[in-house]
Amino acid sequence: MLTPEQLAAVLVRPDDYEGQWTVNVPPDSQAAVPGVVTEEQQKMLPRIELCDDASAESRSAAEALHWQAFRQLDQSETDPIDMAPGDRVGHMIFVQQFLMSGDPAEVESTFEALRDGMQACQGPIPAGEEGPGTTGPMTVPDVGDDRYGDLTTMEEAGGGAQWLLHNSLVRQGSVLMDLQVVDIVMGEGVEPAFTTENIGTFVTTAVDKLP
Repeated sequence: MLTPEQLAAVLVRPDDYEGQWTVNVPPDSQAAVPGVVTEEQQKMLPRIELCDDASAESRSAAEALHWQAFRQLDQSETDPIDMAPGDRVGHMIFVQQFLMSGDPAEVESTFEALRDGMQACQGPIPAGEEGPGTTGPMTVPDVGDDRYGDLTTMEEAGGGAQWLLHNSLVRQGSVLMDLQVVDIVMGEGVEPAFTTENIGTFVTTAVDKLP
């Protein structure tokens, strides 16, 4: 079992990936070791939210998740959000990595519950605060002891952008990792920035850093 400090030491870094990346540091971060999740940050981290079709066991596993290390990398290119509304063309791209460690048997059980819940929630997503979307399976490289991937595509409310959330859940021994590669595509005719092979490189690089 690894400590939060040990997990933080193996988080992905800007030079691990091709292109220009920067670490997105929360303005209120109080962690003595960069990447370690404080109790205050724990409340603000994105959560794995499962639909009603997931079992009670899966939903309980998602609610009980307590990530110990986290990092977000932002791609350092022109951000379409900074453009005038009618001129927003391009991509807004970021990577989020979540890590936790525990008893290997418990981590395996958590992985299986989360995987089963995510699989149960595949399919159409009705419009809510954002537009409609869909979640389907995504191929993940043969890494770690267990792995699962899905791709969620969402339309931005009011149109104008499409969110592509490539989610990879990997268990390696006592470590559970969730890696999300997010591509927000803006403008007519703009194609997604990543292929399945590209996403596989993101995942393999992250897993190769784990003990």
